[in-house]
Amino acid sequence: MLAGDEDFDLDENFYVSIDLDTTNNLWNIKVGNDNGFVPSWKNGAVAATVTGALLLSFMFMIICIENQIRHDLLREMLPPKALRKIKKGQTCVEKYNVATVFFSDIVGYTAMSAEMSAIQVMKMLNEFYTEVDKIATKHKVCKIQTIGDAYMVTGGVPDRCLGPEGAKKVALFAIETIELAKDFRTSDGAKVVIRAGVNSGPLVAGVVGTKRPQYTVFGDTVNNAARMESTSEKMRIQCTDITYRLLRDSATHVFDIESRGGVEVKGNGIMNTWFINGATEKSKKHQSTLIEIEGSTDDNCGDIH
Repeated sequence: MLAGDEDFDLDENFYVSIDLDTTNNLWNIKVGNDNGFVPSWKNGAVAATVTGALLLSFMFMIICIENQIRHDLLREMLPPKALRKIKKGQTCVEKYNVATVFFSDIVGYTAMSAEMSAIQVMKMLNEFYTEVDKIATKHKVCKIQTIGDAYMVTGGVPDRCLGPEGAKKVALFAIETIELAKDFRTSDGAKVVIRAGVNSGPLVAGVVGTKRPQYTVFGDTVNNAARMESTSEKMRIQCTDITYRLLRDSATHVFDIESRGGVEVKGNGIMNTWFINGATEKSKKHQSTLIEIEGSTDDNCGDIH
């Protein structure tokens, strides 16, 4: 409909006008539509756009949540430093001059497994080792893995510390784990009896594999810790000479350690071993004196070479 038409009576919202200045005249041109400029499909398009935006936002939120869950799971499986290297595609291998390794297993596990259903065995292990995990967190030791009924932690790996400090953390963890086992009963009433072994020395730690990567430790120190466990006694913690010496040098605790004497150890012959029976915290005054004396020494047991 043109402005010059006599029937041009559109609402002012339904047309546009423009002035056109010619040589002799000034024209005002108006162009409009009986139904206005809003297309009939506008409302549907707005609804589709809003719906699409909501769906995309929801999908993005799900992706973010899944990525965070995956990241949190990896942080539980791998130390932060190792995780950063893995994300960059780098190989994660580190050498530790002095670290302490703990092994334990359940005495009579094979017989128990034969008498219990697989579900009962899994339930028992989960209930017991969930409590042990809490003790590991409390004493700031690193849980390396569980294999069947075996449980393994380290002190001084991956978080480097002085040799006596790492040994102390592991020993306190071991003592509390034994105390837990003494009073522990599963929901089915089953009792758990364990034995434990501890050893200290140099080792290598790193991440193995790319599918379900696992942080683990290698070396004779690890092997001998496992042998300390296998030759230990029920509800006791057996340690080597080097661990004994490190615990004796602890700045914060006095350990009750009993000599066991010589023990035949596979691959090592007769080894002099000890039983860790308990620990008493030193007075603050005594700790301060020890720290002041030891502060003048240079013990870089955790340095990498």
